Amino acid sequence: MKRIKQALTILGITAVLGGMPAVAHAQASQTPIKQINFQEYYNQGVLKLGQGDFSGAIEDFNQVVRLNPQYYEGYCLRGLARVQSGDSKTAIADFNLALRLNPKHTDAYNSRGTAYADLGNIPAAIADFNQTIKIDPQFVDAYYNLGLANFKLGNHKQAIVNFNQTINRNPNRADAYSNRGLTQYALGDNKQAVEDLQRAARLFREQGNTQAYQQVQALMQQLQR
Repeated sequence: MKRIKQALTILGITAVLGGMPAVAHAQASQTPIKQINFQEYYNQGVLKLGQGDFSGAIEDFNQVVRLNPQYYEGYCLRGLARVQSGDSKTAIADFNLALRLNPKHTDAYNSRGTAYADLGNIPAAIADFNQTIKIDPQFVDAYYNLGLANFKLGNHKQAIVNFNQTINRNPNRADAYSNRGLTQYALGDNKQAVEDLQRAARLFREQGNTQAYQQVQALMQQLQR
């Protein structure tokens, strides 16, 4: 079981990096100068976040919320950058601000859930993932994150349900197959576990994710010993 939990940590809970708008929408009350600066800082922050420059992204989003304190996306993305940089506790405060401004912001709920999970507060994480799904039943990452969270609580059968829900919405979600396989193994179903891991390895290879492909291959070798 120790090796299984380590593998789950590697494959990880998902904080959404995709789907971010390229250009921010300035408030009508802003002056033209502020609007330009706001959008420039926002776009720079999005770019740096995607490149892994989390400290630089945080600095840019600091400017975004300074220029437009009502722009919830600036708080959400600053929180996401903080999660990625390992500062999940401060990130939660940012997600709280985003949700105060937009109580239906699914990315903020999902990302706050990842921050709670990083801090070991799995019940709070599950509550946020469930709220994400309540607002948007097609939010794939929330189902996947629920699966990982339930696994960590030992709720293996519910984790299988969550990974099934993930795969039903995205049949090419390789990490959902790999983690469902690990969960099947935890339940004693070695045959199904290997089948899921084989499917995951094939998808990772097709998607060009060599590192994940090699991890799953190594894991299969361990399980088949």
